[in-house]
Amino acid sequence: RVGIRRACVRDRSGMRWPFAAALLLALASRLVRALATSAPAASGRLILVRHGQSTWNELGLFTGWADPPLTAQGRREAAHAGALLGAYGVRVDTALCSTLRRTSQSLETMLATLNQQPAVVRSWRLNEQHCGALTGWNKRELAIAYGERQVRRWRREPHVRPPPASELLSERVVQLGARIGRLEQRRSCSLTAPSCESMLDACSRYRPLWSHLIAPLVRRGQTVLVVGHGNMLRGAVREIEGLSDEQLMALEIPQATPMMYHFDADMRPVEAFDELAHGGQAIQTDGIHGVLLGDPDAIRGAQELSAAAHTAQNAAPGSVLARAGLL
Repeated sequence: RVGIRRACVRDRSGMRWPFAAALLLALASRLVRALATSAPAASGRLILVRHGQSTWNELGLFTGWADPPLTAQGRREAAHAGALLGAYGVRVDTALCSTLRRTSQSLETMLATLNQQPAVVRSWRLNEQHCGALTGWNKRELAIAYGERQVRRWRREPHVRPPPASELLSERVVQLGARIGRLEQRRSCSLTAPSCESMLDACSRYRPLWSHLIAPLVRRGQTVLVVGHGNMLRGAVREIEGLSDEQLMALEIPQATPMMYHFDADMRPVEAFDELAHGGQAIQTDGIHGVLLGDPDAIRGAQELSAAAHTAQNAAPGSVLARAGLL
């Protein structure tokens, strides 16, 4: 009898494979590589939502790291944002918010509306830009005292820092709002609360969160929800879009209005307006890939109100620091 020895090959690990099986495996591997390089696979989604109205928003006060709660209207706004995401069939894998109550309460309300319980991360890196000595002051009253142009520079110019907070005010603001998350505490992270920040200062502390947590999760195909603050979300959009200073200043993000981003496998934002604009319930800002979900007229109205918050009309003089409970 003549023995027949079956043809075998060894792979890189030294394992022996029958020749036919090895051939099929090699062909399948080549096919997968070809498909992967023919077109970038879709990655996950990022949803940015500014918190609902806080008690200080209602009074028109600079808030920064101070920690006022939501108003009843703010909770309704957050519930509406959650309902919008539900209407789009969004399933959140990971949610993030700052350590300040207005974002955590907004997130809790949204998730309750969605009836979802994703992993939640709270980070001081998402805290709002620290507005220094302006904390607790009414924007319109300051516009009367210093002029609308100066107040707009404090609010929006990326490189401009407001006047630093006094030691007393800084201490009170830290007590109100600068809570460091437990993760940072376990890592013995030393955080010295700033006395003030420019928008770009605030963006720089957000960047590691984007690079090391948010972007990798989205790249893996997750839907990530970030509930944040106006200027911090502008920084997030700048990180995604590479906006100029002028575009960053002009960007208006209304309260409790979801902005949805889709990405390709290389984490480049892709156009998704046609996919998301069901029944006309979406709007897109020129030069921005993110799509704002909701009634276009209501969104434009909210953007106009936000842009006019620093104007001097209808300002009522008074001791706003005392009214805000800081003195």
